[in-house]
Amino acid sequence: MRDAAAMLDCLAVPQVGDPFLIPRPSEPYAALTRRRAAPLRIGWSAAPLMDVPVDAEVAAAVERTAATLAAMGHQVSEESPDFDGLAAMRSMTNVWFFGFDLRLEGYAKRSGRTIGPETLEPVTLTIYEYARRMKPPQFLDAMAALNTARRRLARYFTRHDMWLSPTTARVAEPWGLYNLGRRDVTMDDLAEKIFRGPCQFTLPHNILGIPAISLPLAMHSSGLPIGIQLGATHAAEHIVLQLAAALEEATPWEDRVPTLHASLAKASSR
Repeated sequence: MRDAAAMLDCLAVPQVGDPFLIPRPSEPYAALTRRRAAPLRIGWSAAPLMDVPVDAEVAAAVERTAATLAAMGHQVSEESPDFDGLAAMRSMTNVWFFGFDLRLEGYAKRSGRTIGPETLEPVTLTIYEYARRMKPPQFLDAMAALNTARRRLARYFTRHDMWLSPTTARVAEPWGLYNLGRRDVTMDDLAEKIFRGPCQFTLPHNILGIPAISLPLAMHSSGLPIGIQLGATHAAEHIVLQLAAALEEATPWEDRVPTLHASLAKASSR
């Protein structure tokens, strides 16, 4: 966390012309990270937000982290945010892909290539064709729906200073999930088939535009790390870093290495 805080001190610098500014604390993030956070109201939940079952070991790791935080003196309670995850994900795809056709057509013009099945993988071509059919009202409706979701989610942070959850419902997605050569994906089920699993707990923070961090606080029986996510309200990066630093001290992960890791590979002899 020391390095993360130092990096934020270097990078979180307003630029001329920025449309808005994120307030910074009165001290550097690196200095604040060395101090414990004052007692916080922490809500935690491992309940699915998009109907993707949470692995039992992942859920148990979240609950253990909640107990660790309670032992530190924080006020910890179990509560899920009010969030229709699947509806929000479908709206988000309309925001992501509005204008996608224009971007690809620009690439095609600069490269001298033709857009089609010979140059695009099936999923990318499906998104391109959908984007060409999109109308401005679809984008505006999606933005309105996300605004509603944002305001519902934000109520959670009137009751809690921090939200503790899994980073993902399972430690690894099935092989081939992100394969853009898949032919079983349409725009009607893209959100469910590709984005739902990995984005179930991360999407709310993206919609709200709030700081969050993923920490490898436990190991799964499969040998893979379990990600535990902390998220706070706007401009509370320093609190996220303070709490993360306390958890790093209480549950260190420096010496914990997955069973499949580059550091374990032996140099091949010649």
